[in-house]
Amino acid sequence: MACPQPFGYAKNTEFIYQVTDKGRTKGTLHNLVMQETTTEDGATQIDFKSARIKHKKRPEPAEEFRIICKGDSVYLDAKLLLREQALKSFDGKEFDFVMKDIAYPLNLAVGQNLPTAGLDVRVRSSQINITRIVMLATNRQVTAKETIKTPAGSFDCFKITYQYAVSLDAMGMPLRDVYSVEEFFSPEHGLIKVQFYTKKGKKAKGLELNSRRDKRS
Repeated sequence: MACPQPFGYAKNTEFIYQVTDKGRTKGTLHNLVMQETTTEDGATQIDFKSARIKHKKRPEPAEEFRIICKGDSVYLDAKLLLREQALKSFDGKEFDFVMKDIAYPLNLAVGQNLPTAGLDVRVRSSQINITRIVMLATNRQVTAKETIKTPAGSFDCFKITYQYAVSLDAMGMPLRDVYSVEEFFSPEHGLIKVQFYTKKGKKAKGLELNSRRDKRS
């Protein structure tokens, strides 16, 4: 049986997130679906471009991400969520990624434990390795089912909590930081809201769905 189309996304679907940092608005994240492909094994892949716009200025260079629906799960590109909190101090550098994408079973239920996700990043500049960063989302648990309201509308979501650890090897000096994360996920519409918290319980990075629309080709 072919895997369902992830979240109803099709070519030219646009979905925009409000970006926050420490509870303050930090621009928007504009995402536009470029194409949808289905492989022989029944997996459906959605490729989209994502560009940050800060305070109505010109957008930053767009990056490409993917969502894959295969078997009994949807997989969100680990780069989209896990790198946001950790790589903000390395703007302008080059990255090599090894990923374990973020899995969401199609039959989500309260009480489920979800697979670990991860991102292993080598940061480079002019072909010289600067550092290595390992990001892990562990202890992912479906803790509740709630209705979430955003500027995009009202959504029935599963609340997923997890621990997000960032390990950094900076010139031989190991550093580690840990965040707790609350995520609200809709099986019909995808990621609705995410909030990272520091060890002291203060807000760090956040995302919230602002709008979604299907553009005509």
